[in-house]
Amino acid sequence: MRYWMFRALTVLVIGLVLIKPGGAEPDSSFSPPQTALYDKLTHELISPCCWREPIAIHRSEESLQMLAEVKRLVLAGRSEQEIKALYVSRYGERILANPPGHERMWLYYTPVFLFLTAVALGGWRLCSLVRSPAAPQHSASPELLARIRKETESGLI
Repeated sequence: MRYWMFRALTVLVIGLVLIKPGGAEPDSSFSPPQTALYDKLTHELISPCCWREPIAIHRSEESLQMLAEVKRLVLAGRSEQEIKALYVSRYGERILANPPGHERMWLYYTPVFLFLTAVALGGWRLCSLVRSPAAPQHSASPELLARIRKETESGLI
């Protein structure tokens, strides 16, 4: 049994060493700025088949087609904005890994704001309870209180 496990582990290690890591590899015909642009774009465009991974990592038919198209567009001298605009017009902003704008930034700040507001209101309420003791509550009727005052003044009690 141990021999089998050792053999499987050896095959796994050799496989991991020999397997080339995934990712989009630029052509050697790219200049250094084109290589940087290609690498940036392939990591910022999401694969439209499942909307989970960048096309540099994902290996679906659509991703491979997009890689070839991005390569062609970069070699043609198109700018980053032009290439992104092309894909945004085709697929919508969902194609971008980091879409522009702050339309949903309130989702990040609202919970923090509500928490800080609750802490501030709780602290204010606690301080107001500690500073001023509660005024005595009279449960007696006004007629009874008037009668007690009258008897107190007359000296009956």
